[in-house]
Amino acid sequence: MKLSIITINYNNCEGLRKTIRSVLPQSFQDYEWIVIDGGSTDGSKELLEQNQESFTYWVSESDRGIYHAMNKGIEHAQGEYCQFLNSGDYFIDDDVLSKVFSCELVDVNYGDQWCMKDGEVVEKRTYPEQIHLPYLFAAPLGHQASFFRTALVKDHLYKEQYTISADRAFFLELYVVGARFKHLSIPIVYFDTDGIGSNEKTKAERRKQLFQIKRDFFSDQVVKDIEQLISKSHEYDFVMRIRPLRVVYLFFKKLQSLKYKWL
Repeated sequence: MKLSIITINYNNCEGLRKTIRSVLPQSFQDYEWIVIDGGSTDGSKELLEQNQESFTYWVSESDRGIYHAMNKGIEHAQGEYCQFLNSGDYFIDDDVLSKVFSCELVDVNYGDQWCMKDGEVVEKRTYPEQIHLPYLFAAPLGHQASFFRTALVKDHLYKEQYTISADRAFFLELYVVGARFKHLSIPIVYFDTDGIGSNEKTKAERRKQLFQIKRDFFSDQVVKDIEQLISKSHEYDFVMRIRPLRVVYLFFKKLQSLKYKWL
């Protein structure tokens, strides 16, 4: 099996319906589909029952939150790669998976995504061709538009203590343990931004968690160095022209080559 699509849902029946309508017509069919529902009471369970023949595995039961649900999906994944297409997110078109798997893939393959709010595209989010530590330090990639080598993520699950920002820690950890990243220069999904991080309370909690992630991953001095680098530029060429920044960058590349594990 080439791909494990993992969908998590909680009381988002209409979003789940959009996701189902997006997956079923895909021209690429070498996938399994795992759905983890958190015990929804809005009709989601009934919708899953109506479509259960389309799923390799599904369950509707209480869990400890979004990242616990995603980890449950990873545990059941049998595909060579996995992707997290959560309820409310849907593919750009019916051939996008065929386009992805016609490429030569590496450990982490990240595409672009169009961000939706109230049914309208509010941002066409494209990502750089090369990913380096300062970029991931400043902003996460979209896991909805990414395809991960399943064996890798089974060894590096989402860290559930970061209830809102575990995706940031997830990409950082994969980078510092030496995973190879590749940009797929195509839009993959429409991403529903009306989710867990869309209100002011959760935004404040995210900022708090991002601060803790920095403390957990890096020393205070390294954090200061990287933040200074970010304040100048995300661009690789800029980093390589300035000797102090180049030294920091190459230092992390060396650690990466040694498979140094921070966590």
